[in-house]
Formats: sequence, structure tokens, C-alpha cells
Amino acid sequence: MKNAIVFGAGLSGHGAAELLGKEGYNVFLVDDNTGIKSEDGIKIIDENEIEFIVKSPGIPWDTELLKKAENMKINVISEIDLAYRYMDKKTKIISVTGTNGKTTTATKIYELLTEAGLNAELAGNAGFSFAKLVSDGKNPDYIVLELSSYQLENDPKVHSYIAGIINLTPDHLTRYNSLDDYYITKFNIFDHQNNNDYALINLDDKEIMRIISGNKEIDDKIKAKRILLSGEKNADVFQKDGMIYINKNSQEIPLIKTSDLSLKGKHNLENILFIVSVGMILNIDTEVMRTFLSSTKPLEHRLENFFEKENAVFINDSKGTNSESTIKAIEAFGKSTVLICGGYDKQASNKDLIDKIVEKVDFVYLIGQTSDILEKELKDLKYTNYKNLKTLENVLNDIKDNLDFSKEQVVLFSPATSSFDQFKNFEDRGRIFKELTNQIIGDR
Repeated sequence: MKNAIVFGAGLSGHGAAELLGKEGYNVFLVDDNTGIKSEDGIKIIDENEIEFIVKSPGIPWDTELLKKAENMKINVISEIDLAYRYMDKKTKIISVTGTNGKTTTATKIYELLTEAGLNAELAGNAGFSFAKLVSDGKNPDYIVLELSSYQLENDPKVHSYIAGIINLTPDHLTRYNSLDDYYITKFNIFDHQNNNDYALINLDDKEIMRIISGNKEIDDKIKAKRILLSGEKNADVFQKDGMIYINKNSQEIPLIKTSDLSLKGKHNLENILFIVSVGMILNIDTEVMRTFLSSTKPLEHRLENFFEKENAVFINDSKGTNSESTIKAIEAFGKSTVLICGGYDKQASNKDLIDKIVEKVDFVYLIGQTSDILEKELKDLKYTNYKNLKTLENVLNDIKDNLDFSKEQVVLFSPATSSFDQFKNFEDRGRIFKELTNQIIGDR
């Protein structure tokens, strides 16, 4: 029997183990918390002929087990690579990546395809194991894959019919040697495409355009037909004067007014241009797209309006895991804003976030590991409308006692960083925020 190691017993790891088992492999599931310990995994490599290792995306490359595999010349692949290896190649892949908005974009593309009557599935970083989907024997016409930079490391061999990078902003600086290393990893999404495929290019993203125009190797790797997107200038799919247009056969076809979009904010306009581009490529009826875009609901933990008390609206944006995401969240609301932010210290620059808080935010509550850092930076700019209360429970008790609920305003929970200092993940953080809000602030 062939042997393989699956390193990491999360969602993708379990999916990979299940698929390998069905394909006749003896699987060693290595995970220091719930499986075989990694030091025992090293012994397994010594004592067994291992064909390859499937590495879960969150595991860094400098672990002893992976160093051992490199020395033994054992191939290390991703769960994405494994699933694609066994996938029915008649299925077309639609893949999206980016720093912000990729889960919303991938999910809404999947939902649009389903709404249009197409046979589609959603997998990848959106929370559904690609390998599990293949293991279950599903052979849809389309699979929409959300791919993180971690999943795009090591250049997975996935051939995407449609691929796009939504945006690039600083993130994961503790994982990569430089910011451009992180950015360029995202461009692996275009590898293995050909001139029968489509590459979605966001003309408005300065970093995407900088890398394409300044790096011939990257520019040359985009062999697919380029579909240009913009919220500022004419393109294949674009926004002008409050209307989204599709440019088809040199004709500008109006699709929907931006005021009619159910997903609000500048950041969601960026996501919607990608969703519309996929609809255009797949010839989805414009009326179906229009109806979908005017009625679809935001995802949980992403600018989620979940609670109201008198004239105060509470927004859960726990998925705001970097400064750029929170800046876009702040810009999405015209009302007076009370911001709650802070969390795990990713050692990223807060300058743009602090500038936006000073410019736009009425009051800010600071929590988590970065609260003292943010407090110092606010003080340096003579901003005094803040409290450093460390925890969500402290913040919500203070809001209960001091907020004027009769005033029209938004309480925006958008941490601008990761959750690992106080919570398991951003979903856990958002769930706890909603629970505490209901418990402390009271019923609607």
C-alpha cells in the first residue's frame, strides 16, 4: 500500500486524508494537537516509504518535519493540489484571491451561478475542503475556489478557467521575507492558464498594476485573456456615474445602479465588479445578475448589521483582519462612527489606519494586544476621543453606560488585525462580540 502524510488536522487536512484513503493510500495524519505528534512524523519518514506530504496551509515551512522531507527529497503538496489531481477535469475552476474581500467574492460568485441554474460548488479558503468535495464524488460544472496566499505557495498546479486577484495590501508580514514576496505569491493564481482562459485584472489596485507593469516575468505569466475591471475608468466591467456597465462587443451595456446594490460600500463595489465579470464571461442573463445584486445578503462577520438599539446600529466586521480592511469599513458609513479595534500584533504599520481614525471616527475603543501601540500612535497625533479598555466585555459595558442611543450612529467592530491574542479565530471573535452585545446592551 502507498503511504502519505497529511500534516495538519484541520478542515483541509481531514478532507485530504479522506480523499487519500479512498484512493488507496495508508495515511498518517500528523497534528501536534489532535493527531500524531510531528516528532513522531519524523520517525514515520525514517521508517516508511512516504510518497508525498500534504501540508495544510497554516503550517509554516520551517518546521522540522518539512525540513526532514526536503532532505529526503519527499514532495510536499497542498490540499488544493491533491484535490485537483483527482478532480474530474471537465469541471471548470473559477479562482479568486486577494488581501480583502475574497470570501465574499468567491461566495457570491458561487451563489450567482447557483441562482442562474448552473451546477456549481464552493471550496478552498471559504471554509469548504476542496479535497472533501472531490472525495464525495461531486462533479459540478464549476468549482469556485477561494485561495489564500498560503494555498498559493509552492505553485499549485490548478488550471483556472477564470482567475483574479481582487486587491493587494500589506498583510502576513511575519510569514514572508518582504511585502512583494507576499504579493507575488498571489500571482501564482494565473499559472497554468492558457489563452482560452480569463484573467480578471483590477485596474484600480495600484499594487497589482505596479507588479504587472514593473515585472516582465509576472506580466508574461498571465497568458489568459485579460478582462479589465475598474470603478474609476472605462474597462470591460466598470462603474461610471453611479451605474455598473458591461462592455461587450464595444457596447456599454448598463447593468445596475450602484444605489440599488444590496452590498454597500466602496470595498463591496470592488467585489461586485469581479462577480459581474464572471457573470459576463459565463453569459449569465443580465436580469438574473441584476436581481441577484440587488437582493443578496452580506456574509457573517463582514460588515454585518446584526443589532439595533434606538438609532444606534451595531456592525460586526470581525473579518477586518488588517488595516486596509478596517479603513474600507470606516469609509463605508456616512453616519457618526464609534469604532472598536485592536487585537493580535502582526507587526504591521498602523499609520494609514490611525490617519483614517483621526479623520473620520468620532470615538474609538481599543482592545487586545495592539491596544497600547494604537493608544500611543493616537496620542502622537493629539487624538483624545478614545478609551483603552483591553476587552470586548469592558467596551460593551462602557457603551451601555455612556452611549447616547438616541443619536443616529454606527458602532463598528472592525479590529484591523488578527484575533489570536484573545480568540480562536475571527469567527469566534465575531460570535462573542454579537453574544456580548445582545447580553449587555439588551434586546432590540
